[in-house]
Amino acid sequence: MREASEPMKKIQAILKDERGVAVVVAMVALLALTALVVAFLAVSAFEPQISGNLAAGAQARYLAEAGIEAAFDGLASTADWNTALVGATCATGVAAPTTTANSVLPGLTAASGTFTVTVRNDCFVGSASVSADNVLTGVALEGSATNDTNNRVVVTSTGRVTDPNNATVATRIVKTVIKKTILPPINGALTFPGLQADVDFSGSSFTIRGIDTNMDGSNGPGSPVYGIAVGVAANEPGVDTELANNQQNSVTGKSQTNPATTTSGDGTVAFDTGLTSAAVTDFVNSIKANADISINSPASNPFSIQNVGSSCATNVNSSTCWGTTSHPKIVYVRGDGTGQYNALDISGNSSGTGILIVENANLDITGNFNWNGPVIVTGNNVKIRYHGGGNQSIYGTVVVNELNNDGSTNLEADISGNASIFYSSQANNLVMNGLGGRKLMSVYSWQEQ
Repeated sequence: MREASEPMKKIQAILKDERGVAVVVAMVALLALTALVVAFLAVSAFEPQISGNLAAGAQARYLAEAGIEAAFDGLASTADWNTALVGATCATGVAAPTTTANSVLPGLTAASGTFTVTVRNDCFVGSASVSADNVLTGVALEGSATNDTNNRVVVTSTGRVTDPNNATVATRIVKTVIKKTILPPINGALTFPGLQADVDFSGSSFTIRGIDTNMDGSNGPGSPVYGIAVGVAANEPGVDTELANNQQNSVTGKSQTNPATTTSGDGTVAFDTGLTSAAVTDFVNSIKANADISINSPASNPFSIQNVGSSCATNVNSSTCWGTTSHPKIVYVRGDGTGQYNALDISGNSSGTGILIVENANLDITGNFNWNGPVIVTGNNVKIRYHGGGNQSIYGTVVVNELNNDGSTNLEADISGNASIFYSSQANNLVMNGLGGRKLMSVYSWQEQ
């Protein structure tokens, strides 16, 4: 085999020589590491900005939520929401009560962020980018920007965080619907809006008065309501028959045949849908979670109490103080609906002021009992029972809302002795106004931007 020439040998020797390769590899690695370090440094430089933006965004959201709370508090102290809507349009709100543009949190300055809250009526018909208000409220649109008739308003709160140069760093917007619960229309001193109205009246001393009566017994300024109203037409004859077997002049109120006048007996017993079963259920569901006193009373362990109100003079916040005229309360007693039993048995010398609710069982009253405000017994297998042993009177209204169509196996009202039920707009208004707006308000929907 022919040997390579001398020049070729030199070239081969050079190609096989690996001296200096390490330097090249080291330079390539150094360049790669430098690029990675530069990239990491660039990313780390952004991290404070990213975390700052996150913190500012969270701060702006908290400010927006604080604005909603401020508006909630302001609306709670505003009896007539129409006064809060003056100057608003269906698309543009006005400053919510107790707030101003760029409000700050108590004890802080604008450097910590600001919020601006507006309120408007739910009458916006929508646009290409914004849904109509009925999507938010779940009810039909209002017809006016300044006249609230459905007790719902749209509140928009904008939280804003700025830098030392007053440039906006972060903005968050919360839009919500605030709903106010009101007492449904009262159409009778004693009302049976539900499926059943089986009654038993006995004795010669009971009184049911649909003529407006003040808490001192004098005539009130309100229009009369029916003595007894039923929500199902087929239930009226049974009530009429029961009255015919007892003294009819103990029941007075608006005349069924001539509503401009008042009458007595079965003439003031009427089928009327002014107060519906659904309205009663909705009202109870809206306020029972905010009850001042909540009592669970299953059939296996029913609740009974004596001398309600005896502790009010020394401690109005006591669990045995069920409200006073200056401090009305919501009292909610829950039965289990398993059958006819007394979820609430009141005896002794008792009194209270507020809204008394018994759900899914019976209310049994003996002894001396005086209550100012609505009494609502609602649910399955329910009844209100007055019987002897004292004088019992309610100024306000009594509603028995039976949801179980069980025929006549369960009486919805058993009234005897010295029981008195007076329709009283004074008592009802005192209770609803005195409870304070927050207990009767709720957030219906919530959107964040």
